Amino acid sequence: MMNCERAGIRRFVIAVSSENEDVVSRALGRFRSGHNVLMVESLGDAVHRVDGVEPATAVLALSGNLVVTKSHLAEAIGRYERSGGNVTKTVTTDRDHGGEIAVGPVGEIFKHGGIVNEFQPARAALLPFALNGRPEDRDEAELRLARELRTETAAKDAILARLIDRKLSWRISYVLAHTGITPNQVTIANTLLGLGCAWLFSIPGYWTRLTAAILFLLSVTLDGVDGELARLKMAETKFGAQLDIVTDNIVHVAIFIGVFLGCYRASTSSAYLYLIPLVLGGFAMCAVGTWRAFQVHGDEAAKWLDAVDRWSGRDFAYLLVVFALTNRLEWFAWGTAFGTYVFAAVLIWLTARRQSERPSSSSPA
Repeated sequence: MMNCERAGIRRFVIAVSSENEDVVSRALGRFRSGHNVLMVESLGDAVHRVDGVEPATAVLALSGNLVVTKSHLAEAIGRYERSGGNVTKTVTTDRDHGGEIAVGPVGEIFKHGGIVNEFQPARAALLPFALNGRPEDRDEAELRLARELRTETAAKDAILARLIDRKLSWRISYVLAHTGITPNQVTIANTLLGLGCAWLFSIPGYWTRLTAAILFLLSVTLDGVDGELARLKMAETKFGAQLDIVTDNIVHVAIFIGVFLGCYRASTSSAYLYLIPLVLGGFAMCAVGTWRAFQVHGDEAAKWLDAVDRWSGRDFAYLLVVFALTNRLEWFAWGTAFGTYVFAAVLIWLTARRQSERPSSSSPA
């Protein structure tokens, strides 16, 4: 139900026999007292008992003891919307195909049992998965869910993060999911690791800074664990998401300052000290440019920035390893200091250009 809520579902109808109603009610958690949750003897009763529900009302119907993510539910809804109003159905990937996700007009779903435009996931698909009572089903479902988490962020991950980091992080998340460790604890621990890397970068010495670069690469991999662990434990919160963003930015700034200080101490050139306020000014310009892009373009700006993030993201950690390995961290320092201004200038220019291309309100329709 939490995943359904995150996919945009606002009302819930649960078919349960009267003798099991108390058991199901206790299992609902915070949904138990919700005015948008109705328990009925059969789903057919919902058409008569829920205000605004008519035979033509589109619904998402889940059958079976399913393990599914928000992205699969969103995909099922999107497939129905593209079908032109026909009922669509996704069969689960377990060997018994013991569950389904059907989307369409409620009257048609009851009439056809959801068997219209049936969709069978690819053989390699992991979810949705139905638990059918076998002892091994739970372990199999947990493993599939952990592995499938990679697809939840694939659209936003940078290239190397998608190809390397996520293949490692989901395994760590899977292990931690069986412990009492919380996502926020992972966030804090990884922040301390990142700040430690920044300190090591500030120490002149080839092996010290190479160690810092390798440890920061580990930190980047761990950065995905807190979000994955939150989804595995169904413990996602706005505070946790905001904490992750804030601590990421703190670590980024600390890493850059550490690199500049290390370059200064290695070369004794005061130019690297001037780079610190310079790069902070560049970050400020990027923040202003991003804010202005959202003010002018809203969702369209989000698409631009997601595209930029896919091509960059935290993949610069791999670049840091290369520069540290070749003892050329000063190249990274100078490139970063001026690169932030280039990015900010391009973003501001694109925003101004697209704004000027908009037709004025006085233009004829």
